[in-house]
Parts: sequence; C-alpha cells; structure tokens
Amino acid sequence: MTGPITPALPAFDIAKPDRAAQTGKEFEKVFLTQFVDEMMKTAGSSAFGGEQQADMWRSFMSEAVAGQLVEQGGFGFSGSVSQMLDAYGQGKSTVGGQGE
Repeated sequence: MTGPITPALPAFDIAKPDRAAQTGKEFEKVFLTQFVDEMMKTAGSSAFGGEQQADMWRSFMSEAVAGQLVEQGGFGFSGSVSQMLDAYGQGKSTVGGQGE
C-alpha cells in the first residue's frame, strides 16, 4: 500500500490576476446587491405597485443596480479583495505588509 490519500485541490487557479480581479468584482456585486436591496425596502411596496410585486421585483432590481454600480467603479473595495486573493494565490500574507 502507498501513503495516505490526499484530496485533490480544486482546479480553480486564484493566482491569475484576471481571475482575482473578476472574483473581487463579483464579491463587490454581491455586497452591493444586499446593500441596495435594504435601501429599496425603505421605499415601501407602493413604489413597486404593491406588496406582492415588491417582493418579486425588488431583488431583480437590486441586482441590476448593483451590477451597474460595480461596472462604474462600485465602492472601490473590489481592488482590495483581488489584491488579497493575489497574495493568497502566491502564498503571501497581507497582514502587516510582510510576506511569509
């Protein structure tokens, strides 16, 4: 018998800068979708044509608005997320600005 079986690592390559940047944007879009959805709840259901319509369309609208915000620069933290993912992919620590 050979040694212990180790699970295979996923095929996701976080070290690619374009993949890290895309992941950062996706993370920011998810965050902004939740943020915009909470703001839209304060508009009341009459802005959407009634309570049933509000429940149905608010999430779609929140996602669309968040997507547009990210494409126009968002809140700017997608760059920080992608930088951390790049550092993780290279096996470096971003805490204290020192690598391991």
